[in-house]
Amino acid sequence: MLLQRLADGLDRLSSGWTIALATAIYAFYLTSVMPAQSMESQVYAGSWGGPDRHFFYTPDELYAQVATWGAAGRQQYIRFRLGLDIGFALTYAAFLITITSVAARRAWPGDVWRRRLNLLPLLPMACDLLENALGISLVAAFPARLDAIAWLTASVTGLKWVSLVAAHVAMVYALGAACRSALGRDWSSRG
Repeated sequence: MLLQRLADGLDRLSSGWTIALATAIYAFYLTSVMPAQSMESQVYAGSWGGPDRHFFYTPDELYAQVATWGAAGRQQYIRFRLGLDIGFALTYAAFLITITSVAARRAWPGDVWRRRLNLLPLLPMACDLLENALGISLVAAFPARLDAIAWLTASVTGLKWVSLVAAHVAMVYALGAACRSALGRDWSSRG
């Protein structure tokens, strides 16, 4: 019940205008905010970057990298994860939710189960936000090692990437089904 209400609410919020807005903000993040952050993080993190850029890493790998960042680098990592990175998670989730919702509505108007695909982007968003919180706690506690939290953070990062791919696949699946449905209606109206 709760999931259906949430899916329905996200569906009601999704329209051509919300898709355009989400796409514009997402494009801004991808072309301006994230490249600038990547260049800034290279100053302290080198080519390894932040842990959230990797599919998986061990606590030893993480702590070896964090040790090279210096106090200023660790502060910059924390600042970004408390600010613009939260916006990025919300932005890509909005992009995926709005497009998937509208496409699923057109593809499967009476199929409530498939229309729940619009919920899938909430998982990578939640993982991203949890990853930020855990990463901040690890970096703030440095030089203390919190290996159990580091393993959990690495696992959440892996789940974020897998679920983000799944959310994109669901969006493409819904878009494809919506196109097939529209083409089917167009052909049947001509026949």
